[in-house]
Amino acid sequence: MDTITHGIVGALAGKALFGGQDIPAGVSGSGVARALSSPTARVAIFGCTIGSMFPDIDIFAGPLGHNPLAIMEWHRNITHSVIMLPFWAFLLALLSIPLARLLKWQSPPLATLFAVYALGIATHIFLDLVTSFGTMVWSPLQYSRHSWDWVFILDLTLTSIALAPQLAAWCYREPGQFKLRVIGVWAVLTLGAFGAYLFAGASGYGFPMYVVGIASAIFAAVVFLPAMQGAGFQWTRASWCRAGLAALCAYIGLTAVAHHKAFADVQQFAASQNLHVESVAAMPLPPTLTHWVGLVRTPEGVWRETFHEPGGALESTEFYAEAGPSDLIEQARKLHDVQVFLWFARYPVWHMRQRDGQQTVIDISDVRFFRESASDTAGVPQPPRGISDARPRSGGFAFQIVFDADGRIISHGFREDR
Repeated sequence: MDTITHGIVGALAGKALFGGQDIPAGVSGSGVARALSSPTARVAIFGCTIGSMFPDIDIFAGPLGHNPLAIMEWHRNITHSVIMLPFWAFLLALLSIPLARLLKWQSPPLATLFAVYALGIATHIFLDLVTSFGTMVWSPLQYSRHSWDWVFILDLTLTSIALAPQLAAWCYREPGQFKLRVIGVWAVLTLGAFGAYLFAGASGYGFPMYVVGIASAIFAAVVFLPAMQGAGFQWTRASWCRAGLAALCAYIGLTAVAHHKAFADVQQFAASQNLHVESVAAMPLPPTLTHWVGLVRTPEGVWRETFHEPGGALESTEFYAEAGPSDLIEQARKLHDVQVFLWFARYPVWHMRQRDGQQTVIDISDVRFFRESASDTAGVPQPPRGISDARPRSGGFAFQIVFDADGRIISHGFREDR
């Protein structure tokens, strides 16, 4: 999950559970009506937000350690560990007390701060675990990557569910500014949905335009409807955010149910093709609940099918064949960087080709990260039944080893698709 979404979810949890006793705008005292917050709410919400973003501090390890494979080898490691969670929460709580004094903010007790940071970090670990990237939740005792494959790595539906109630609560905190705020919030959320549509299409993970219209209508209902008879002004910020937290949990629950159905459909596909199955996975594509990719590892290569739920309607099927046995491949396997890549990749495929008549290029791609309409197959004859061993573009997770005419390695590293 992206760090911004982690922060939004952390802020939602902080406001829902540690915001203290709010007074809603509709029942506030004399003068200009506005909502009032607990004096310790600022520190608690800030702490939960920082805690939810803190584990991604490991992204700086790669540049500092000059490790080009840090995104695979170090990211989602010890800072994402449930074993280390109490240590990180206690450390952040200790640092927060003098910082709050410096800023002259009223701070909750140390035990409360510990709970705040522990919750924030826990939301981060959980949201990373439900994606397909893989998280080393048991480090430093065990460095295997775990992933539940419920949610796409960047899920804008999840982000919207976490963000919308917080913005709605902000709209209803000051009745005198409500109209300006609510129109602005709805417009920004709608523009955000359209921007997501453009971004997803450019990234190879496009979805239909009507999804933007549906999202805009839902945003309008969330921010406008509670104004009827002034109900929204009677709700505390915590109430808004608890409702949002409940909706977020319900959405993630639905992704788990959808994944269960998608996984069963992939198994059925493998059985229908009489495949010799080594491993099977169902992974979400945007939008998460309805669009899925199925991966089936066989001794000959990897089958990849895309389909839609709940009906399981098949969209496309491709087969990515493994390169045959080769001394060059065995030589490549001995490289430390290749071993790291293969440790990270769940569905690697090897592809060998000649370049300029003098060099042999070996590409290793992780089929998990293939983009839609991604094969650079121009001019390549397509085998029957949708089978293709053409080299696909894989969204950055492809490793390349180049050999000279004498079989010596002259370069290796991440492949840059053009």
